[in-house]
Amino acid sequence: MPIVPGTSHTVTQNSGVGSAISATKDPSQGIEVGRSILADDYTTLTVAQSAITEASPGVLTSTAHGLATGDLVTYHSEGGTSLVTSVGTVADGTEYYVERMSADTFELAISAANATAGTTLQITNDGNDSQTFRRPIGKVV
Repeated sequence: MPIVPGTSHTVTQNSGVGSAISATKDPSQGIEVGRSILADDYTTLTVAQSAITEASPGVLTSTAHGLATGDLVTYHSEGGTSLVTSVGTVADGTEYYVERMSADTFELAISAANATAGTTLQITNDGNDSQTFRRPIGKVV
């Protein structure tokens, strides 16, 4: 049973009469079969203003970023000026999906389907030099 953002976040597996195993997950964290997401279980990319092209689409540069098209990333301004896209000022904790352009560049989309289709966001303000994007990575348990 897949866990889909925006729906119930609890999955229950019945393991016999009178017993059940239940887990609740944070809807902003991805999950993979055989993996468990922990609070500190993510990769952080710091993307400075100079590494963001204010354009439509906006291109973000981070050397050897390791992202793939469809990856979920969460934005954090880290206390500085927030990034602004064609859909508005980006709040801390806002989730985007990546369209990988190259090993060093990527763009942002509002859904995995948009990322796959190449429908990415315009960037109108490149934020600040300390802003980060976090991608959950999971640990084998």
